[in-house]
Amino acid sequence: MGLLLKLALFGVAIYAAWKTFSRWKGLFDRFVGTPPEAPRPPPPAPSPRAPEQANARPPVIEETVPCRICGAYLSSGATQCGRPDCPLP
Repeated sequence: MGLLLKLALFGVAIYAAWKTFSRWKGLFDRFVGTPPEAPRPPPPAPSPRAPEQANARPPVIEETVPCRICGAYLSSGATQCGRPDCPLP
């Protein structure tokens, strides 16, 4: 027998074995079935404060300046530091 004929017959035998295997595997899966998936745990319930925090804006940080008398830091929009002798108008 020639080499080409041997290779062709070998190829046909491999193809037949593969088709037979896939057919039997398909029948096995159809009757036995695949294993069921494990149930996933439910997602955690959102906390009642979550929507408020999601919509809340971050706090605004204002520029501060030190008071010339007592040295306390005040907002730049503040009129006085609370002392009677405060030089801020």
